[in-house]
Amino acid sequence: MAITKKPTTDLNLKLSDSEKSRQLFLLNPYTKLIKFNTNITNWEQVTCAGYNPYYQRLEAVVNIKQATGYSGNLCSNGSTEYVRFFVDFKDGSGFQDMGIANFKVADIPDITAGPQHPISYLAFLVINDKKYRKFLECNKAVIPTLRVVLSWNAVPTSDPNQNPHYGNHIDVDIQLARKWKIWWKDIVELTKINDFAPIIDPEFEIELKEPYVENTDLLFKLNAGSDVPAHRTFYSTIGAKLNSTIDFSKATSFLDISSLDKFNIDINKFYDFFNGAGKKADVGFEQLTCIGLNTLTDRLGAVIHIKRPTGYNGNLCTKGSHEHVAFWADWNNDGTFDQYLGTVSLNVHDISNIPREGLFYTVQLPVDVTNRLRECSDPNIIRIRAVLSWESLPSTINPNLLNHWGNFMDALVQLRPKHRRGSGIHSAIHYVGNVDRFSIDPISHLHNAGSASIYNNRPWGGSINFKGVIDRNGFGGIIKYRLLVKKSTDPDTSYMPVSTSETFSLDDIFTAAGAFPDPQTNADGWYIYKQNPNIGLYNTNSLLATWNASGKDDGTYTIRFVHTDEFSNEVIADQFTIMVCNTGMSISPTANLVVDFSKDLDLVIDGGDCHSYTSANPGILGHLRAIHPYFAWWSLELQPTSHTHGAVPAPVSRSHSAIGDIGDNNAIWNLDTTPLDPCGYTVSLHVRSRVILNSSPGTFPYYGPKAVGFAKLP
Repeated sequence: MAITKKPTTDLNLKLSDSEKSRQLFLLNPYTKLIKFNTNITNWEQVTCAGYNPYYQRLEAVVNIKQATGYSGNLCSNGSTEYVRFFVDFKDGSGFQDMGIANFKVADIPDITAGPQHPISYLAFLVINDKKYRKFLECNKAVIPTLRVVLSWNAVPTSDPNQNPHYGNHIDVDIQLARKWKIWWKDIVELTKINDFAPIIDPEFEIELKEPYVENTDLLFKLNAGSDVPAHRTFYSTIGAKLNSTIDFSKATSFLDISSLDKFNIDINKFYDFFNGAGKKADVGFEQLTCIGLNTLTDRLGAVIHIKRPTGYNGNLCTKGSHEHVAFWADWNNDGTFDQYLGTVSLNVHDISNIPREGLFYTVQLPVDVTNRLRECSDPNIIRIRAVLSWESLPSTINPNLLNHWGNFMDALVQLRPKHRRGSGIHSAIHYVGNVDRFSIDPISHLHNAGSASIYNNRPWGGSINFKGVIDRNGFGGIIKYRLLVKKSTDPDTSYMPVSTSETFSLDDIFTAAGAFPDPQTNADGWYIYKQNPNIGLYNTNSLLATWNASGKDDGTYTIRFVHTDEFSNEVIADQFTIMVCNTGMSISPTANLVVDFSKDLDLVIDGGDCHSYTSANPGILGHLRAIHPYFAWWSLELQPTSHTHGAVPAPVSRSHSAIGDIGDNNAIWNLDTTPLDPCGYTVSLHVRSRVILNSSPGTFPYYGPKAVGFAKLP
């Protein structure tokens, strides 16, 4: 950590160790005099990331490395790790901000039962990539680059190139799913047959053939020319016919071997390959790189590195092949993985334009941890093993057994604390507008109340989602629930459902059917909670309900979460109050001589804009107004920058700095035009608020611009 010295105002601090630096970072919102290093990974580090093209799910695994340094134990608010996802779709737009995920971390001491760090956490985000998919040749894929930025206790900015103080960023290449429907406009673009464009509906849709099994002769020739061994090409086909203990029941690439002799394969070697003792698995084609647990949603995740362009038995128009990942748990941390948790699969293909560093994919497995939960005073850290196997299913009885293609990895993960004591159905809301429900201050009713920063003291606005889980504790019957809302000052008789119609996304992991929609409508706001680990049915994003608060008055609203128990009794599971702010900013539409106090946002050059300035008279003096009850920051921008030679308005920006700071009523700004080339210029005012709008905590509602113009003369 570097400290900038100034003769009179600088803090005379000399930090003796990294722990003191960590603590001082909590003062970062209050002072800019202390300069912190960036990319410090002593406490936390994002280690790997990837994408599941079929679920459109970005994922990253973060390792928490230390026992202390996270602002409190698990029973406290602890601190927050923020993970921001950017994707460069290679369309010329550069890295685009996809959104942010976050999770709570706390001081968790090492215990004598075994090593407790690093603890691996899974962060994920579902996106919509459909507009970026392209119709390409069968052997080519759309391959964007994913950037993941990790930052402790400070939301990463929307600038993908800014380095966090505590945390880091990584880049990996990912693959988008292939289009299985093509529109006429795609055909026109591909073939350049423009004559038919005016007479055929561009949205005319053609459904393509279902994936097929690759032609055996062509595949063998392609693989042989790419140094893919024959025992890889025919692994599932021949292996399934031999008397082997390996399970090929879910294999995809069963090839035609009716004329096996023409391939000149030594069957004796194949037999030895499948039945030889002590065979070590091969990671030349695929490899697990990390695993972690999303604590609040009970989802294990793994990242798979696909390394080569061939060897996966078919291109994107074929059925390809599958990577299978089995998960195991060591519940008592004694080094023995005593429970098989389940297996998830990923479809992979030959992709000729795979980057040199390969492609990174992800899989997730929801797990039932209901009977393993402990109270926050007794953190439950367990060891997880993931076993990767290509085409053949991993063992369900031996966690140490490797098949011929793949590997295994172990990691420590943290189980979420128990909601409350006792048996029976337990439940909890984990997220309100995609931020931690337990970050809501019970007095101010704001998210992250406390220090003055743009990330703290935030209300909600627009569409507010509520996410959580209901632990069945073995109960397999029907559970109903609803969320109710009222103005906090109104009587309880005023409660109304937050919604009466929702479409949930369910995932049946036992049938591998993938995610499917579950629409439910009820005039009283009651929904059936269908997640049930006993039958493999999970809510993919833990959504309970969404409240459209966009038309509501500003103020405090109380949320009540009610569900039925195993005896059909109604139970109030949670009740809390949040601050809602739907107030925007009005912008003065006219060119003014002085600030327009009837509006929230205005920018003026004193005496009027559209004037000219010379080297003899270079100074511009102006005022600005930026008022919002939850002000975040304002900034001034001088354009065109190609002629400014580094000149900027002063001050160029200001952010929320104190409790009660609602912005600037009539702030002074100035600009020295001396460095500017002779040209016409604009200065624009941009303003942001701290409202968590439409459940997007990583963004800040924008208002502006208000611009003024002037000219610089020779």
